[in-house]
Amino acid sequence: MRWIFLVLAVIGFSFAFSAKTAGLMEIGFLVGFAGLFGAFFGFAAARIASTSRPDTVLLTDVTKMRATAAKAAAAQPPAGGADKQ
Repeated sequence: MRWIFLVLAVIGFSFAFSAKTAGLMEIGFLVGFAGLFGAFFGFAAARIASTSRPDTVLLTDVTKMRATAAKAAAAQPPAGGADKQ
């Protein structure tokens, strides 16, 4: 889809630069900038998706953190009042 937006931007700008009236030039520029906007966010989304981790990996990280916290809580002595006498 990002390539379609890029081609749409090129077509819009070429239409704007070859237009004879201001109204057609405005439409061309609007189409061109909208295509650039869509292409920019399309390429950014593809880049983020290519380097992101799947949700299952994130869930195993949370599970490991909970297990580590449970082990640390079990290893600590209870916070009773026996030390203050």
